[in-house]
Amino acid sequence: MKYYLGVTVLILLLFSCSQSENKKDGSKGSKTTTTKKLKDGMVLDGKSTALYTGKPGQLVIVSENTIYTDEVAVLFDSIFGQFIRPYYPPEPKFEIFPRTKSDFEKGSKSLRNLIFLELDPSIPAGEPMLIIKKNYYSRTQLIAEFKANNMNDLYALIEERIEKVYDMFDTQEWKREYLRHKKANNQVVKKKLRKQFGIEFEIQSKAHYESKDNMYAHITLPERSRQMELEAGGGYNSTKANFIQSGIMVWQYDFKDSSQLTPAYLMRARDSILKKYAKHEIDGIYMGTQDHPAVVPVHEEFQIGDIIGYQFRGLFKFTGRMEPSGGKFWSFHFLHPKTNRIVAVSGYLDAPPTMSASLDLRKIQAIIYSLKIAE
Repeated sequence: MKYYLGVTVLILLLFSCSQSENKKDGSKGSKTTTTKKLKDGMVLDGKSTALYTGKPGQLVIVSENTIYTDEVAVLFDSIFGQFIRPYYPPEPKFEIFPRTKSDFEKGSKSLRNLIFLELDPSIPAGEPMLIIKKNYYSRTQLIAEFKANNMNDLYALIEERIEKVYDMFDTQEWKREYLRHKKANNQVVKKKLRKQFGIEFEIQSKAHYESKDNMYAHITLPERSRQMELEAGGGYNSTKANFIQSGIMVWQYDFKDSSQLTPAYLMRARDSILKKYAKHEIDGIYMGTQDHPAVVPVHEEFQIGDIIGYQFRGLFKFTGRMEPSGGKFWSFHFLHPKTNRIVAVSGYLDAPPTMSASLDLRKIQAIIYSLKIAE
């Protein structure tokens, strides 16, 4: 089986332009496909400026039922449906919604994440192709089209390319939030971060910055809630319920030797700092890390731009004389090349299990992944 363009090149082509929004008049891009002969690995830019629709983490797979078989569904679910470890309740990267082509044509085409599976007799047997489309029906939209002559070729193509395609969709999910944060251009927070920590990142316009001393700062993100209808006195009224609270904590401390850059040390330092600074409104309660074997934090050596450090994900709980609440955290720890201090950027999310945390986690991820050393 022949594949004419490597996936690495495809990714570079796809995301070289995704850091900025296209300001030209958009179109659906249908003319592009009629004037060019489709080739495996091709990337088409529809240059649409329309607003995308659909929930965060929603992946729509357009295919006839005879193509989206149980075997194909299991393959997609095993990659796109994987959970973000070690969060609990389990938070899937993507929720998959299969649709037939006729159903798709009746609804909105501007969905943020689309995958098409198609059998095309005009494609030579043994030469299936993957076509990537960006900004096609809406801006920042991402589409992957798997095309083949027969089911054996189609399944083989999906099996070979699915992990790389997943990486593209996963990256695009947080980059949408990054672009929104960048457009907001919160100079107030950026200025304070540069002065206090020698770093900067992109963040929402309504984020609120607080700092008690030079070693620690807390940035509160706007609360999110869901309307709930309640019956009282024979009538109905609406009230806000199920608040999502989130924010970014930044701290630093002097670097002395390399033992401070081990994952175990970084987590011990985290707990010490949060015990001092991250207080609950109830006296004697502070933020700590959940270390239960089922949800023990996971870590990996990670690079953001030119910064190399450790990325952690885990659960936190407010602890002390009682444990009123808890949630998820996502953090990045590194040695600052200019200040010679260890710096941590840690996002937290306190959300009820009745609300999806996908959007809020992507916002935190986008903030952390936009990290830069201040000039």
